[in-house]
Amino acid sequence: MQPDRTRNLLVAGTGLALVALIGARTLVPETPLPRVAALPAFTLTDQHGKSLSAADLKGKVWAADFIFTSCPDVCPLLTRQMVLLRKRTLSEGLALHYVSFSVDPETDKPAVLAQFAKRHGAVFDDWSFLTGPIDDVKAVVVKGFRQAMERSGEGAKANVLHGTHFVLVDRNGIIRGFYESTDKGLVQLADDAERLEEEGS
Repeated sequence: MQPDRTRNLLVAGTGLALVALIGARTLVPETPLPRVAALPAFTLTDQHGKSLSAADLKGKVWAADFIFTSCPDVCPLLTRQMVLLRKRTLSEGLALHYVSFSVDPETDKPAVLAQFAKRHGAVFDDWSFLTGPIDDVKAVVVKGFRQAMERSGEGAKANVLHGTHFVLVDRNGIIRGFYESTDKGLVQLADDAERLEEEGS
């Protein structure tokens, strides 16, 4: 066999093998998102003074974060990041709900939460800021979402230690992932939310 023809056959064979390999990889299904834990039942109050329960969120894919309105730095940043997440998911045709739990519910009454939402450009029908009796909020945030929530100090010096991760919850109220509040984390959350939408979970 002539050298040129041999070389052409080798190149063609390598190309076919590469195509076959790529095709085989595309047939491998993605690993399903983990089912971390089922959230407990809860009923809290939103920024409009209306009750919102875990049952009301059933059937929706939603993203949660944890804030308090007197927080000087992290919480406004988390809220801005959630605004960007909402913009991204909407641009991709995803209809998520967004929930911000106050970790200082004794201070953050509905009207205070409404002012905070307005101040940070978070006034949307698909975004709920929740407050309620502190024991009820703790039951959801600490036991349900496994996030820190610890108040220290009083008055102007008061502070609340709390988790800064975003959490993705599926239609059945099951936590499917925790995400850092970074651009990379939000991109991953949006991608995983799309997977939940596609699989109907």
